[in-house]
Amino acid sequence: MDRTLSPGELLDPRHEVVPFLGRAGEVAALTRWRDAGGARSVLLLHGPAGVGKTRLAARVGGVRVVDDADLVPWRDLHDLLLEGGERVLLVARATGWWWSAVRQRAADLGYAAEELALAAGAEPHDFGTVCAYVANALGLPAPDAATTSRVASSGAVPPGATFHDLHVAAVATAHGAVPDDPAELVRRVMSADPAPPRGRFAEDVLAVALLGDRIAPQPTADALEVLMRAADRWPHVSRRADELFTADPGLAATASAAALRALVELGSPASARAVARHVFHDARFHRDPLPALLTRVLLEDAAPVVGTVELAELHGALAARAALAGLREEAVGASRREVVLYRRVAGDDPEHRLSLADALGDLGLRLVAVGRAGEALEVAREEVRLLRVVVAGDDDHLPRLAVALDRLGLRHASLGNGEEALAAVAEAAARYGESVKRDPALFGPEQAKVTHHHAVRLLDVGRREEAVRTARLAVARWREVAEGDPRFEAESARALRSIASLLSAADDPARTDDPARTGDFTRTDDPTGTDEPLGVVQESISLLRRLARANPADFEPELASALGEASALLRRRHRFAEALAASGEAVLLRRRAARDADPDAVARLASALVEHVDVLREPERSAAVEEAADLLRPLAARLPAHRVAFAVALARVARVLLDADRDHEARRVVDEVTSIDPRLPRPLLVARGPALASALDALAGALADHRHGERARRVAERAAEVWRELLGHHRAAPAAYAAAVHRAAGYATGDDALRRARGAVLVWHLTCTPEELAVDVGYAEALSRYARRCVAAGAEVDRGLLPAHRAVVVLRAAGVPREVLLRAVEVVDDVVRAHADPEAARARLRDEVGRVSPW
Repeated sequence: MDRTLSPGELLDPRHEVVPFLGRAGEVAALTRWRDAGGARSVLLLHGPAGVGKTRLAARVGGVRVVDDADLVPWRDLHDLLLEGGERVLLVARATGWWWSAVRQRAADLGYAAEELALAAGAEPHDFGTVCAYVANALGLPAPDAATTSRVASSGAVPPGATFHDLHVAAVATAHGAVPDDPAELVRRVMSADPAPPRGRFAEDVLAVALLGDRIAPQPTADALEVLMRAADRWPHVSRRADELFTADPGLAATASAAALRALVELGSPASARAVARHVFHDARFHRDPLPALLTRVLLEDAAPVVGTVELAELHGALAARAALAGLREEAVGASRREVVLYRRVAGDDPEHRLSLADALGDLGLRLVAVGRAGEALEVAREEVRLLRVVVAGDDDHLPRLAVALDRLGLRHASLGNGEEALAAVAEAAARYGESVKRDPALFGPEQAKVTHHHAVRLLDVGRREEAVRTARLAVARWREVAEGDPRFEAESARALRSIASLLSAADDPARTDDPARTGDFTRTDDPTGTDEPLGVVQESISLLRRLARANPADFEPELASALGEASALLRRRHRFAEALAASGEAVLLRRRAARDADPDAVARLASALVEHVDVLREPERSAAVEEAADLLRPLAARLPAHRVAFAVALARVARVLLDADRDHEARRVVDEVTSIDPRLPRPLLVARGPALASALDALAGALADHRHGERARRVAERAAEVWRELLGHHRAAPAAYAAAVHRAAGYATGDDALRRARGAVLVWHLTCTPEELAVDVGYAEALSRYARRCVAAGAEVDRGLLPAHRAVVVLRAAGVPREVLLRAVEVVDDVVRAHADPEAARARLRDEVGRVSPW
C-alpha cells in the first residue's frame, strides 16, 4: 500500500487488509457458473451484510458484477441486462420480491437465473490473526493473545458474527479497547477515526447514534437509505424508522424505492399504512415491486379484520400491482386467491357474480402472461358460462358477456382452435349488435372493435370473402365512431391500419411477405390487387395527420408507420412515384423523432431507411442502406433488442451491393450478417423473428441469383433456424419453418441436394397437420422438388413417383392457376420417363387416382 489506511478505510472489503481464505465451495460454484456454456445467465449472490459477498465476487473474473444490486433502481438494472453480457453477477443482502421481479424480467431478455446464498460463519482466520493483520495495517503493535481472547469471548462479538463484525472488533482492539458490547466497539473506532464513516460502518455509526432518543436521522434520500440498511442489523433502528415515517409520511417522497422496500419489509403495518398513499401516487415507483410489496403487507394486516369481499378486492389490487412490476407468478397466485374468495361470496349472494366474472377475466390475463394458455382457456370458458347465467336473469349485462366471448375467442385463437375462436367472436359481435340498438354512443366503439376481430378470425379459417365483407363493415363502423366522437379518432386510425393489413392479406393470400408462402408455385408480385387496402390505410393517414398537427410527439411516429405501410402497398401496385413520396415523408418524420438520439427512435429511423431503399435509385439506394447500418451498428453492439434490426439492415445492404455488381463488398457484408449472434430473448424473437427470417430469405434468393450458392444456402439455413426457434411460440412457425427448410434445400447442390429435398418433405410432415398439408402450395412445391431431385440424381426415382403425384393433388385442391398445375404435371411426366419401368409407373399412378396417397 502507498499509505497507511485510516481505521474506517480498513473496514472497506475492497482493501482486503485481511487475506481472503475459505469459501472454497462457493468459489468453485461461481467458477462453474461463469464457465458454463448455454444461455446467458444472471446469478444473485446474497447474504447478510458483512458476510464477505463483495470479496467473494472479486474472486471471479470475466463477469459483470453489480454490487448492492438491491439498491439499483429497477429501470437501471433492466437496462443493464438489456445491454447484454453472457454472465451478470448481482450482489445483494436479500432476495424477496425485488429479486423475483428481476428474475422474471431477466427471463424475458433470454437470461437463465440462479442464486447462491452466503451464510454468516466463522472467519477462516482466528480473531488473534485478524487483529494482527489490522494492527499491522495501522502501524500499531499487535494485541497480545490474552487481550484478543478476552474480546473474542465478550458480548461485543456475538456468536455467528459476520466478517465485518470481527473486523470492527479487531480495529477497536488494535486501539486498546476491550469493550463488552457492539456499540462500544463502534464508538471506539469512531474515536480513532474522525473522517466521515462510509459503507457498512456508516450504518453502524448511525445505529449507535440513534441509541439516544434525542438524535433524529437526517431527512435526505441518502440518509434514509443508510437508516433502512442499518435497520436490518440493528433492531432499535427499525423501531426509530417506524416512528419517523409514521410521524412524517411525506418522507416517502424523498426516500428511494430501496429504502421504502426495507421499511415495508422490516417495519410495522402502521408505517406501511402511513406511506401507502404517497407510494401509490408516486410515478417513480411505477413498475417497481414496491407498490406490490406494500399491498401485500396491507393485505396481511387487514386479513383478520375485513370481510371476504374486501379481502378479495385487496387480492385483486395485489395481482394488478404485482403484474405491473413484472411479478407475474405472484400475480397469478393473488388472482387465484381473488377468484376463490369471490366464488365463496357469489355462492351465497348472486349479486357478486359479476365481480367473480371480472376476477376470472383478470386471472386469464395473468395466466397468459406466464404462458399457461390452456389454463387461460378454461378460465375464459368459466367466465362465459357464469355470464350466460347472469344475462339470463338480466340482459342489461349483455355487453359484459360480449367482452367475455371476445376474450374466449382470443384464447382459442392462441391455441390454434380457429373454428372455436370464430364461433366465440361471432357470438360476441351479435351480442354487441343487440347492445348498440339500445345505446349506439356507448357501445359503438366496442362493436367496431369486435367486428374487426371477427374479420381476423374469418381469415384465419380461410373464409376470405366473408373476412373482406366483415372488414369493410369494421371500417364503416370505425368511421361512424370517429365522426361521432373525436376522442376515438386515434383508436380509429390504429384500427384502420390493422384492417388495411387484413384486407391486403385477404386480397393476395400468396404475398411474398407471408413467411410460409414463397416458392416456385406462388406469385412474387401482383400489381393487379385491389386498391381497397391502400384506401383504408390512406384514410388512417388523414386522421393521423390531423392528430399529429395537434400532438406531434405522440402521433408523428404513428403517422410515419402508416406512411411506410402505404408505401409498401403502392410499391406492390407499381405506383412507384407515390410510394417514393410516402416513404420519403416517413423518413423525414423518423429523422425528426431521432434528433434526441433515443435508441428506439434511431432504430425506427434505420428501419424506415431500409424500407425507403425499394423506391430509390443509385446512388441514393446505397447511401440509404449504409446509413441505416451505421445507425444500428453501435446500438446492436450495446443493446440486443436492436440486433434484429441491424441484421435486417445488413441483409438489405448486401442485396443492394449485389444489384450494383459489388460482389466482393456484398460477400463481406453477408459474412457479417451470418456472424451476428443469433440468440435472442424470447419476447424479442417472437416479435421480430419473422421479419428477420424474411430478410434472410430475401438475401438468400439474391445470393442465388448472383451465383453465390454456398452463401445462399448458409443464409437460408439461418432463416430456418429462426423459425425453428419460434416453434411453439408463433402461430405461423410450423408452416414457415417447413417452408424455410424447403427453400434452404433448394440451394443445395450435388449429392446433398436429394438428401435435403427429402428432409424438407419430412419437416412438412412433422410440423403440419394432414388437413393443412392437403391444400398447402408450399408443401406441394416441396414434393415436386423432391421428385425432380430423384430424377436428377438418377436415384430413388420410384420413391419420387408418389410425391410428384401428390403435389398435383394438393395444387388442384388449393385452386392454383392452370399454369401452376401444369408445371407440377410436367414433373410427374419427368419422373415417369426416368423410371426404370415407365409402364409400371403409369399403372401405379392410375391406381392412385381418386384416393389420397400415403404421402
